[in-house]
Parts: sequence; C-alpha cells; structure tokens
Amino acid sequence: MPSFLSRVLGAWELLTYTATNIEDDNDVLYPMGEQCKGQIVYTHDGYMTAVLQWGDVEPYERGPTRGTTRELANAGKKTMSYCGPFYLDEQPGNKQKIIHHAKIALPPNWISTLQLRLAEMTEEDGQVFLTLGPEALLEHKGVKRDVRLKWRKLPPNDTSKVPREVKL
Repeated sequence: MPSFLSRVLGAWELLTYTATNIEDDNDVLYPMGEQCKGQIVYTHDGYMTAVLQWGDVEPYERGPTRGTTRELANAGKKTMSYCGPFYLDEQPGNKQKIIHHAKIALPPNWISTLQLRLAEMTEEDGQVFLTLGPEALLEHKGVKRDVRLKWRKLPPNDTSKVPREVKL
C-alpha cells in the first residue's frame, strides 16, 4: 500500500465540519454552519494551505476590492485560512498526526503556531476521504466535543480547460 504521505498529497474539498458531544452522538454543532465550504491542499514539497468559509458570505456590493467596513468585517469573521509547512511523522497504520505550521493565518492569533491534527484516511466507492481534528477535545458551554473535519480528495484538475461558467 502507498504511504500515508503519498496519499495525502493533493487537493481536498470540505464535506463537513462538526463538533459532536462525546456523551451524545445526536448533539452535533456546526462551528461554521452546515453549509461551510473549504479546501485544503498538501504539496509534494511539504507545504499546506487551508481555507474554510461559512456558506453565507455575500459578495461586496461595489466589487471584489471595494468592500465596506461592514462587508470586510463580515467576510473576515466568516473566513478562516492559514498556510505554511506541514510535518508528518508517519506511523504504521491509517491513523496519523499531521502538524500544520501556520506562517500566515486568519485569525492572526494562529501565526507562528503549530496546529496538530489527528488524521485518518478512508476509501468508499472509489473515493478517498480524510478526516482531520485536533488532538484535544473542545469544551463549549461546559460540554466536551469531538471536532472533526471530513474532506474528500479532489480529482486532478485539467488545467487546459477553463469551465464555461468562468468569465475571463
């Protein structure tokens, strides 16, 4: 079987971002809403980038670079992104630990921090899934929660074909 590292390389799209009560599987929160979207990319040369966004972020009325203070604040509040090198101390088996070294980040509090993620890869119906989450449980309003982000591997992009719906 190929190494975990060789299988994690590439682009992934976010399917779900959940925080589940460890004492009640039916008590699930969606920290960035149920329509949260995102991508995470791991490159062959050891870098990663992740962008997550609430599903209801509205475009700026006056164009992509001319947001009002309210529009900019809303977009910043509803977007999380970071990038930098990643490290993987590959162990036998499917469960791994990936360390993301945030060099650039929103929220800026993450700049120069190490974000440890437990990682598990699974396959189903020919698709590959990556589940990531912090090592520690999150406590929210006195309830301990297991935070998990489930990603699906994206197929290679045909860089020679611009989609029709994209305006050049």
